[in-house]
Amino acid sequence: MSHILLVEDEEHLAFGIKFNLEAEGHRVTVVGDGQAALSRLAAGVEQPVDLVVLDIMLPGMSGYAVCAAIRTAGNTLPVVMLSARTLVEDRIRGFDAGTDVYLQKPFDLEELLSVIRSLSGRRGRGERAGGGGAVAGPPADVAYRFGTAEVNFDTWEVRVHGQPVRLTSLEMKLLRYLVEHEGKVVSRKELLENVWGLSRAPATRTVDTFMLALRKSFEADPSKPVHFLSVRGTGYRFIAAG
Repeated sequence: MSHILLVEDEEHLAFGIKFNLEAEGHRVTVVGDGQAALSRLAAGVEQPVDLVVLDIMLPGMSGYAVCAAIRTAGNTLPVVMLSARTLVEDRIRGFDAGTDVYLQKPFDLEELLSVIRSLSGRRGRGERAGGGGAVAGPPADVAYRFGTAEVNFDTWEVRVHGQPVRLTSLEMKLLRYLVEHEGKVVSRKELLENVWGLSRAPATRTVDTFMLALRKSFEADPSKPVHFLSVRGTGYRFIAAG
């Protein structure tokens, strides 16, 4: 099972979440502030963390800042944000910071456990297929190929020029949606609704930021993309050939 880092300063809530995660078979480390979380991740050579459950309202350093720091360090491990904030703008801020899932308090325990099972399972399959940065065997026959890339959406294995590439779960979800709608122009609104689950969203550059990340991972020259194309005033279009 996964090793989960729980960042929560409310002791009673941390105790309840830890108890239920351990009942599911996970190993859980609890810290009460953002700096402690970053220190634990930085020192995780012998006991690496597989997933972070992160409260937003933390002393000294917000969950937004913690998540952004995790992504800035190049860490793609799954992050689940917990927050009592209900505004769409808050959820977008969480996604902009790099979270994979945003759950509003009070959340349903079964929903949290389901999210963690899903994220842990996907990351685990990807780690076994191409983990540790080592070059493993060729991907399964179900791999989707475009340009110099090979993507297996079942194992979350990604290679470009034969070398493994790590994507966050949201980046994988966005890539899959684009692949499933190859050749079609998809609007930012459509992507926010179907990838981020935001039915009502204010103006945001979230989609543009994630598209830039995909270009950096897959395009030979991100400034002159041939696969992830911008459609002026509308959105984006994915083209496999190029």
